[in-house]
Amino acid sequence: MRFSGLKDWQDGRRTDFGARTGDSWHYKIGAEIERGSVVTVSVAPEARQRASLSYGQKDGYTPAAEVTFSACPDSDTVYVGGFFISGDGRFCLPLDVQVGKAAPRRIVIPVFSGACRA
Repeated sequence: MRFSGLKDWQDGRRTDFGARTGDSWHYKIGAEIERGSVVTVSVAPEARQRASLSYGQKDGYTPAAEVTFSACPDSDTVYVGGFFISGDGRFCLPLDVQVGKAAPRRIVIPVFSGACRA
């Protein structure tokens, strides 16, 4: 799985990738899933007060703490969506990523916050 364009987020300008929506920021970014894969992405429990995912769940783009992506069997699949970050929109976003039945792996995304600890 990969989120295309994240390298530009560490020190980039928020307004180039998202927009303010009330008391939070919504950032668009596609999630590319390798063919035949099932990947679950979860906002770490300690970050759920500030962050959520928005990837076309059954309720549309309602913010969610967890999303499961299923790729097509014969081709990589891209899902349109993004992240909601409350407050000023800058955050070290911890995500737990589980590919298939493997153990989840923690990644930390620097959402316009400069460098983050892994």
